[in-house]
Formats: sequence, C-alpha cells, structure tokens
Amino acid sequence: MGHDVMKTVDIVQVRLTWAEDKPGAPAPHLLRGALGERFRDNPLFHQHEESRVIYRYPLIQYRWDWRGAALLGLGVGAQTLVDVSWPGMELRIGEQILRVRDATCDFHRHCIELTDNLVRYRFVAPWLPLNQDLIRRYGELTPGDQVRERDRLAVAGLLLGLRGFGVEINGRLFAAFEMSSSRPCPYKGVQLLGFRGRLLTNLDLPDGFALGRAVSHGYGWIERETRDSHDERHRSKGRGTPASA
Repeated sequence: MGHDVMKTVDIVQVRLTWAEDKPGAPAPHLLRGALGERFRDNPLFHQHEESRVIYRYPLIQYRWDWRGAALLGLGVGAQTLVDVSWPGMELRIGEQILRVRDATCDFHRHCIELTDNLVRYRFVAPWLPLNQDLIRRYGELTPGDQVRERDRLAVAGLLLGLRGFGVEINGRLFAAFEMSSSRPCPYKGVQLLGFRGRLLTNLDLPDGFALGRAVSHGYGWIERETRDSHDERHRSKGRGTPASA
C-alpha cells in the first residue's frame, strides 16, 4: 500500500515551570479553568462562546504529568499559545496563586499519513471513550464483545479527532486497542470509565494526539511506543504513574 499524505499539522507544546517550589498535585482541569478565565474572549482556551459550549475537537489541550504542567496546541491553537507572554503570569490553581517562572515552547510540524504497517502508541493518560449511558451498555456486553466495542470506539475516536482539525482519511483506517487496565476517572462531577493500554493503528500520529472524551482536561493522549519508552516504563515503576487528570 502506498502512503496517502493527508495533512501537515502545526503543533506546539508549552511546558510551564512555576516560581513556587510546591505547586500542588497535578490538576490539568484546574489549569484549564485558570487559563479559560484569563482568556475569556478566546474560545480556543475554554470551548465556550456566548455562554454556550462549542462542540469541536479542542485545539488547545491541558496536560499535567510527572514533568509538570503543559499545554498542547494544534493548528491555530499552536499559534495562539506561541503568541502568549507566559513569564510572570499569575494563575489561580485551586486554592493557590501560582506564578509562571518560565515557559518552554517545542514547535514542530507533523505529516499525518497512512502507514504500511501498524504503529503502536501507548496511552499516557487514561482513554475515556464512553459516556455514562454507554458505560452501562458496555458493562452488559460479553468480554469478547467488549473487545470489539473498544476497537470500534478507537476507530471512531481517531476519525473524530482528525476531522476536528481538518484531516480527512483518503484510505482505509485500521485501529485496535490492547487494554492493560481500567479504572473510574472523575470528569465534571461524574465517574467515567478510563482505559489504559496501547493503540495500534495504520496512522502516523504526532506524540500528544488525544482521542476520546475530556481530552482538553488531560485524558486520552498518546505517545508512540518505542523500545526506549517500554524500558522507561519499567524503570519508572515505583516512581508512581504519571498523573494526567
């Protein structure tokens, strides 16, 4: 199969460091709230316009892992983050007022295309593909049907996410999910079912791409799995799982 080039996407990751020594527990949803409040006039930061929710793939997403707080910008979201003057910015994160000491911007372009072979990605943060109604129906399925449902949701999540920033698939998309664990995850006052594991697909995706629900809150983002990342996961056991939500 030849490669079908679909789109080159601008991506920026902004890593924040704080002036305070103890910024508190990882909380991407609080970071989202703080920046949404600061940039009320820009719906890219909060997905609201004139008191209504904008139902689209978030082009600015919030993360908080073991390395600290970060934002991911895609397309116009990338340029928006680059244009922000970060150093010295004060943000209310929960009960604390934190001041940004420094911001490191990592900018690159990624050509999303179909691949000849399946590529493996690991979910750095739990994947939330189900709403509350679907969780109940999912629980009634047989184990085999649950596997098939997760694979179907992986394909649907990829298509929805890619379409959100203008990528159209010009060939046949394959995707499957290998689950390692599942657990309840809080989101807007409810408990959703989060899955950990690997995504296998015939797509070349950028690190940081996210799928599923609540991606702007730090859920569902992936990184390409390599031997180095596999070894690092084993070395990191005992340091704690990166907290992304």
